[in-house]
Order: sequence, then C-alpha cells, then structure tokens
Amino acid sequence: MMMYEHELSGVPLNSCSYIIIILCTLSQSGILFYMFEQHVSRNEPSIVSFGLHYMEETMEHQLQMIKCAAIDIGSNSVELVIANCAPDSLELIKDDQTMVRLGENVKVIGEIGQEKREALLTTLRKYRGEAEHEQINVVLAVATEALRKAQNRQQIVDEIERTTGIQVHILSGIVEAALTYHGATYDGTELCADAAVLDVGGGSTELIIVQQRHIAWLSSLPIGSGWLHDQILNSDPPVEDDIQEAQDFLSQYVRQLYIPSLPQQLVVTGSSARALLKIARQMLKKDEQVAHFTRKDLAVCLSMLEKVRSEEVAQRYGVGQERAKVLPSGALLLQAMMEYLHLDEVIISRYGLREGVLLAYARYGEQWLEHPEVRPDDSRVGVAPPVPERVSRNEKQRETFKQSVRNELPKRGKKFLNWIDDVLQNDDIESVHKMRVASRRLRATMDAYESACKAKPFRKTYQQVKQAANLLGAARDTDVMVQHIQEQMEQIVEEEKAGIQWLLDHLASCRKQQQQELETFLVDFDEQRFQQQLASSIGK
Repeated sequence: MMMYEHELSGVPLNSCSYIIIILCTLSQSGILFYMFEQHVSRNEPSIVSFGLHYMEETMEHQLQMIKCAAIDIGSNSVELVIANCAPDSLELIKDDQTMVRLGENVKVIGEIGQEKREALLTTLRKYRGEAEHEQINVVLAVATEALRKAQNRQQIVDEIERTTGIQVHILSGIVEAALTYHGATYDGTELCADAAVLDVGGGSTELIIVQQRHIAWLSSLPIGSGWLHDQILNSDPPVEDDIQEAQDFLSQYVRQLYIPSLPQQLVVTGSSARALLKIARQMLKKDEQVAHFTRKDLAVCLSMLEKVRSEEVAQRYGVGQERAKVLPSGALLLQAMMEYLHLDEVIISRYGLREGVLLAYARYGEQWLEHPEVRPDDSRVGVAPPVPERVSRNEKQRETFKQSVRNELPKRGKKFLNWIDDVLQNDDIESVHKMRVASRRLRATMDAYESACKAKPFRKTYQQVKQAANLLGAARDTDVMVQHIQEQMEQIVEEEKAGIQWLLDHLASCRKQQQQELETFLVDFDEQRFQQQLASSIGK
C-alpha cells in the first residue's frame, strides 16, 4: 500500500482510501463504479476525486485503443504484428515473421515467380487466420522494395486481395522511411536532439536524419542485405575476396550521400539488425535488456559470420537459416553506415515499419497514408545515389540462356583483362587482389555456361584463366600473410622479433619470385587471341 502514498500527498489515508486505490488499478474489471458509489455516501470527496480522475484517464485511454494487425511484405521476410493501438502507444499482442526472399526472384527475373508467389500467399493466408482468431477487422498490409521493383506487382496485389481479402499498399521508399522513423522511436527511446534512424532492409535501406526531434531529411537507398547477398556475397560462408569487394562497393556508394548534418546518435531497426544484436548478446555474454551495439560488437559478429556456415549460425544462435544467410551482408551494410556517420555505437530498436503503420492509422484514421507526417514534402527528401551499372541488373528483361552467355562471358573477360597493366606495374598490391577477384568471377561464369559453349576453344580459354588465377592467388596469399604479420609486430615480444623479421624477409623473397612468374605469364599473354578464343567458344 505504501507505494501509492506519493500520489496522494495531503490526503488522509484510511482503510476506505486503500480500497479505492486498489480498485482504481483494477478499473477494467468494472467493479470500480460500485465502490465509488459506496464511498461517495461517506463524504470523502478528496479520495473520490482522485479515483474518478484516474478512472476517467483509464477509460479515455481504452476508448482510444483499437485492435489492428499490420503486415510488412519485405524483400527478405513477410512480418506480422497484432496490437491494441492508440495514437501514442501500442500494446503488442502477437509478432510473427516468415522468410520468403521475394527480392531474390526480382533480382534474377525482374518479377515475382510462381514459387515465391505461392509462398507469399500461404504466409498471408496464415496471417489472415491469426488476425481473425484475434477478432480483428483492420488489417493494414504494406509492401516495400521487392514489390516496388517487380514488373508483375499489380497482378500480385490483385491476387492477394482476391484470395485473402487483404488490401496491400505498395509504399514509396520515402513513405517507408517516414513510417519506419515513427515506429522505431515511439517506445520512449531517448533520442538526442540531432539523431538518425537506419532501417537495414532486404532490398532497400532507409536513412532518416532528425533535427530537434523532427524529420529533417530522409532517403531510401536501393540496396539492402538480401540485395548485397545476391549481388556479391552469395557464398556460404562468404569468401574473403567477396567480402572485400562488398566493403569496397559500400564504402564508395555511401560516400555519395549528402546529408544535412552528422547525427550524434543512430537508432537501427530491421530484422537483420535485431538478429545481429541477438548473436552479440550470446557471444559477448551481454544482458538481454542491452540494446546498445558497438563497432567492436559488430566486428566480433562479422568475424564469426565470415567463417561459419549459415546452418551452424542458425543452430548456435537461434536465428532462422535463411536469415543467417543474409546476415554477413546486413553486418557489412551497418558497418559502412557507422563509418560514414562517424559513430562507434548504435541503439537497436525492436520496432520499425509495422509499428509505424499502426501508429499512423491510430493517429490519422483512414487517410493515414496521406498525412504530411507520413508523406513528407519534397524539401526533406534526399537523393539516393544510383546503383553502379556493374551490379544493377534488376531492371533487365529476362534473357534466354544463349543471350545471357553472349552478354556475360565477354563482359567478364574484359574485366579480367583490364587489370593486366596494373599488375605489371606492381605499384599497388590491391591490383593483384582485384585481378584475382576478376579471374574467379570469370571462371564461375564459364562454369555456369559451359553447356552452351563449344568444347575445344572453351577448354583452352578456361585453362588460361585457371593458370592466371593460380598465380594471382599465390601472390595474394603472400601479401595477406605479410600484412597480417606486420600488423602484429607491435605486440610481439622483443626476443621473438628477430625470428619474425627472418620470416618477413623470407616471404618478401618468395613474393618477389611470385611476381616474376606472374609478370612472365602476363607479358606473354595474348589478349587479342584470348578474346577471339572466348568469342569462338560462344558461337552463334
């Protein structure tokens, strides 16, 4: 009982007062009205006034609440949340998510294929059933990057409404960003006056800059964890060269952003971010309530994800295997944004787009999608840098297999040849790394299209690429070893330094020999003949 005394300073607390206070806390039971009638007759107006005021506030809050469901059809997953909603609060009842990877289809064929379509409809029928079980009539469904880009998006939306009764709103990237901001920050997260919100999605990434707790700038970037996985990091686990390529791409891409100011704080949302926090809590023995995530935490997660297959990650840390596959990409995206924004720590929010949808509906009613807080004016919209042509294939029409061979093999061959001069100059060890990556990608492309090529010229060309890749690989491995040892030199005790220096000298001699062998091969390499052989292997 004593816990309530601070709320009733100056009010005499007799036994009747205690009864009223207890029943105020149980106002939803309906007993409150009966007890008030009894105490009014005893002429204790100060106590009754307090109780009535509490009751009025509680009833007003209850009247504002509406039970709704929100569904987010994303590029990676399809997610459901059911909640009692008020303009400034949510009481969450149910949360569910299913990995469907719609974005994977869109990237390859430009539309949602039959298999993914069936998986999506199955998931939505399940969510419709869960909403009906909770006696919900208001189901708010939104779709993001995958359906934004799918050529058959209208067919998909029509089929969803016809078979499930769910009306889907395909959001623009900017509306998605605004709703994400409202959802990620509603729960009382203490934002600095100048902060930012980042949503690492599957097909897009939303960045919102906040000044004086209002949206000052926002943009939707056409890259996400699923997108990066499909474009570059599709090995399981990702290989070192692909990780380096992804880091180089992200570094160059985010530097093209022009934001009005650097934030003091970053709130991050999205399923990949939450999965990374879950892994960090287990690996680093963090408290389950901790929502802060540092660059060091991220480095620990990345180090593990670069070495462990997705199946084992899923088993160890309790995340879905399909989610585990895209986590390296999500981690690299988050790392690039933290570096760009000069932040060493972020806050991971449990909430995001779905909660923003529910709050917008509770605040603005049936016209929630048209409100200025949901649809910001153009003066606050930032321009997203275009995705370089070398990785942007989403908008291409589906090609025949033979057409694809004619397009891809010469292009990969040219990229491989473009690095020869840089490697021969030997000014930058990264040139060897880049040519090695190009050779691996050319070999992978040739492996994929071998069945459509003429055997004899194909084998000759393939053998040359393989020989180059072996020489480049040996040189690159030595470079990496030397670099690693040099980075550790300051930590090596004095008596061991002579031995380590001997090893470095030996590696330097070995690397010199490898460079000579590489240069001999490349000087004798006939680029024109190589291109002719590659072209003849394709045929007409």
